[in-house]
Amino acid sequence: MTFLVSFLLLCVFITSSLWAQNSYSEFERGLQLSEPQRTQVEDIRNRYTNEWQSLRRETARKRMELKELNRNPGPNSARIGRLRGELQELDTARHNSYQQYRSEVSRSLNDRQRERYNSFCDQERRKNMQRFNPGRHGR
Repeated sequence: MTFLVSFLLLCVFITSSLWAQNSYSEFERGLQLSEPQRTQVEDIRNRYTNEWQSLRRETARKRMELKELNRNPGPNSARIGRLRGELQELDTARHNSYQQYRSEVSRSLNDRQRERYNSFCDQERRKNMQRFNPGRHGR
């Protein structure tokens, strides 16, 4: 019985992950990018991917350090404050990098594609905000 439940949960997880990938792939196909546009967008994405991974790793490292320091905040208050500031700077850097990426991709599109691209990105951003900020429920 446990195996069956685990298997079903795994299937649901895989299916939802594949659907998310397919939905973006379908969206991208719907933009009808020319081959030069597709290559340009892929090059832009590849340039930013390393930066985003680096920012994510640095953020995770600082969050772990902050978690450790919060176990004994008294003597670590200055370091805690400094880490919080650094995390805010990393968050701002990630946001700015993503905005720069979107701007570069947007410039490689025609007006119709740009409108659809911006609409899709804004819609995804709203979904993510709802997912990570459930609102006042549970407060």
